[in-house]
Amino acid sequence: MTRLYRAVLRDPAAPISIRLRRTFSEWVERKGFPPPGAARAMVEAEAGRARLAMERRGDCGRYTLDEPDGEGHLRTRVTYAESVPGMTGWVIVTVDRHEGREPERQRREPYRSGRREPERRERQERHEPAVVSVPGFLPAYLRTARISDGGIQVEDGPVVLDEEGMDRFVPVMTEPRRRMPILVLSVDPQNPEAARARADYLAGAVTGAGLVVRLADLRAQNRFNKAMGRELGVFGGGIRTYLAPFDPAEERHPRRHPPMGAAMIRDQGDAALDRIVVGAVGDTVRRDLPADVQRTLHVVYRVLAGRADLSEIAEAARRPAKTDSAREELRRRMMTMTRRPAPAPAAGTGEAGPVSTGSAGKQGPPSPDKATVITENEETEETEQDEETRKNEETGRSGEVLSGGGGPLSGVEQIAQVVADMVVKELRGDLDAALGLATSSQASAGDLARVLRELHTLGAHLSGLRDVVAERRGEAILADEEGDRPAAEAGSLREEYRLLTEEYAEAVTSARKLTERVRWLEGRLAAAGQPVYGVPEETPVFEPASLVAVLVEARESLRHIVVGDTDGAAARLDLDHPAQSRTWAAKAWDSLRALEDFARARSGGEFSGGFYEWCSHGSSGRLTIPTGMLSMRESKSVVTRAKFSDRRTFAVPPEVNPGGQVLMESHVKLRSVGYPAPRMYFHDDSGGATGKIWIGYLGEHLPNTRTN
Repeated sequence: MTRLYRAVLRDPAAPISIRLRRTFSEWVERKGFPPPGAARAMVEAEAGRARLAMERRGDCGRYTLDEPDGEGHLRTRVTYAESVPGMTGWVIVTVDRHEGREPERQRREPYRSGRREPERRERQERHEPAVVSVPGFLPAYLRTARISDGGIQVEDGPVVLDEEGMDRFVPVMTEPRRRMPILVLSVDPQNPEAARARADYLAGAVTGAGLVVRLADLRAQNRFNKAMGRELGVFGGGIRTYLAPFDPAEERHPRRHPPMGAAMIRDQGDAALDRIVVGAVGDTVRRDLPADVQRTLHVVYRVLAGRADLSEIAEAARRPAKTDSAREELRRRMMTMTRRPAPAPAAGTGEAGPVSTGSAGKQGPPSPDKATVITENEETEETEQDEETRKNEETGRSGEVLSGGGGPLSGVEQIAQVVADMVVKELRGDLDAALGLATSSQASAGDLARVLRELHTLGAHLSGLRDVVAERRGEAILADEEGDRPAAEAGSLREEYRLLTEEYAEAVTSARKLTERVRWLEGRLAAAGQPVYGVPEETPVFEPASLVAVLVEARESLRHIVVGDTDGAAARLDLDHPAQSRTWAAKAWDSLRALEDFARARSGGEFSGGFYEWCSHGSSGRLTIPTGMLSMRESKSVVTRAKFSDRRTFAVPPEVNPGGQVLMESHVKLRSVGYPAPRMYFHDDSGGATGKIWIGYLGEHLPNTRTN
């Protein structure tokens, strides 16, 4: 069984059953079923090879519709429970695909493939999920009352947001109880009407499982992006999915809220929109049910099966949620490290007396022979005073514990230092275990353990390699100063230096492979429930062995990079410096991939700055290089003198420059100093007509005023 759709709706307007049964019945009647009788508690019917069952008992019920689909069947299930004290009424709508043979009662005639079978087979071959149609009764049902997902209202169509409504909408996005994703469509400057059609398409595909919002105009878009911040906006006809929970001020992983650029949407059409739908619906499918719904859902099933009484639903709703055993154990361990201060001596005695836990003047319960009258307001006020006193006492105890019994600490920095020391000394094992458990939910424990071992081993090897190189260099310098080392030993040192250089190149290659693996794991963790369809667990990593190999791979795999005629200059570096070329190749490949990622984002309207800004404000989901490797301008003496500027002028197509050439000042320094100090020159047209980065040169340092 594969779950394709789920919506969890809160309906406070009683009774739910009448409105839900009416809209659901109208939907199945359009499918050929006879009108279900409203007076019957159990309805079963068949239409062709489809089967319907509708049952209710008191304040809860369940509807099940089975329809043939390819070699299996689709099951739409609607379960509901009316509001009870302590819980708002809820409706759960799910659509599941059951593979294999059809249910027993449906196998009355030979199977015939439905109209959706070819499309389903094609998606399976491409390892893509099918986009399931939203159950047809949902839009009509959502219009019967003010229905929410627990935090925000669920709409039956797209919402148009103008500048005036922005102040009311931003709190909706940051609502902590929100569960469903919000899809925001920006203004498409090339086709203003396109956003309207896309919004209608998306709203129809995610009804009940997501909220679609279309920005009315550029003023609304600018104000929205200002409220979201630099890396969380949407513009240029793009669409962004904002998952829950969401707070733009504290979001550390902007790519957790995936954007899609206008260029991809224009190129792929509905297929690109379907990817957004799959991501949004998949997020709701994988979310846990709210605690009160989880507690009452099982009771509803038992009530419908006749094994429980209706009163048990209300009892389950009032029942407190179970405490997470792992969190409770961690809290208990932390509490055992605290020591309560010794009771203060009682007044007039030398012994410790009881410590009052109430407000001033309260020494315990009132004497039984005295009449006590407490109004409701007085009782509430007294309870609040007790609570405040208890918090003050706990704060005081915490201060004494942190200070080691020598009095409360003063100053935030001092307290923070003591807390940090306590965590490192006492809770390091627990934190490591918790991190291991968290990561193991996204990848196998064996893979993560292997990655950690390799990282530690690599770190040790690099540290040792650095020490050996430093030691040998010192010995060589000392030998030169003393002048008494034999020539044979100097030759040995040169050979050892060559080997160490090769080992360092190997270490760089291993580090790049591990970085790719860690980046993949970080992407899975940052997704926080995002469905990952058709992506293998490990993608083969290109290992650049030479600069020429990097150019070949870039031409084949990087769509937004165009490499010019620079193979000869790169080949000369490979032949003249075979040991160092592997290191330069790794840096060049990382730079090209960062340029590819930047060009994709900028051409798609996801980023508006330059490559330097892209790298200087990097995030976990963004490929960058250190800004120290970048130089976006050449010196005035180089640009103004023809013998230097001509060497930096390279061919480009007429779409970039009608003259067919452009002076490329921006370059990547594969080695900052020394000889030959390779450089890679490029021209950024990602925001222009081609939407690409043009590589003009990759080779040794070009001549300038300081070269001979």
